[in-house]
Amino acid sequence: MSWRERWAQLSARERRLIEAAGGVFGLFLVHLLVLSPFLAYRHNLQDEIVAYRDQVENGKAYLARTADITRQRDTLHKLYQQVHAQLVPGDTPTLAAANLQNTLHSLAGEKGVEIQSTQVMRDDTVGEFRRIAVRITVTGDLQQVADFLAGVEHGPTRVLIPFLEISRRGAVLRGKAARALSATIEVTAFLQGAAAAPDGKTPAAGGGPGAAAPGGAPAAPAAGGAV
Repeated sequence: MSWRERWAQLSARERRLIEAAGGVFGLFLVHLLVLSPFLAYRHNLQDEIVAYRDQVENGKAYLARTADITRQRDTLHKLYQQVHAQLVPGDTPTLAAANLQNTLHSLAGEKGVEIQSTQVMRDDTVGEFRRIAVRITVTGDLQQVADFLAGVEHGPTRVLIPFLEISRRGAVLRGKAARALSATIEVTAFLQGAAAAPDGKTPAAGGGPGAAAPGGAPAAPAAGGAV
């Protein structure tokens, strides 16, 4: 028996029930295969639109800050140049130590103190920079020594003073009976063209490790400043 004959044998009520069930099943298929994918696509599209809108707003905010960021960069660059200019010139510890000695000698002549001894200490590596040290002993009266120390501390070159000793032992000015002050000071500074050694070791620029100050004097509390 074919489906046409079977359909003809059904009552009108059974036919309406079957037709209603077929309609419901068709609506279900339309919702499953067409409407649900469309709604999911629409929801995902809305999420993407919101995300892209946030990205556009963030981009606009960054563009609005471009001028401020440029000014900050220029300020940092100028500050870097100022600090770099205050380092001791020289591509090697030997050249930098010589330049630092020349600066100290010039300052000593300017302030009227006499240089008794100068010693170049061992350089070392600090991060990406090389640090040099020079220990110098000068004599002069109280005002001259004070002016010399002030010149070391407040000069245009950035330095640190880890050692300072002032005494009156045996320091006599030429042509004068009065005893003068003797000041031994260690001055450390950083190279402008500093770079660490390839093997990580720090070559000696003079003095050697553990070099003692003239007279074996104990170290005083550290100070800092510029030459």
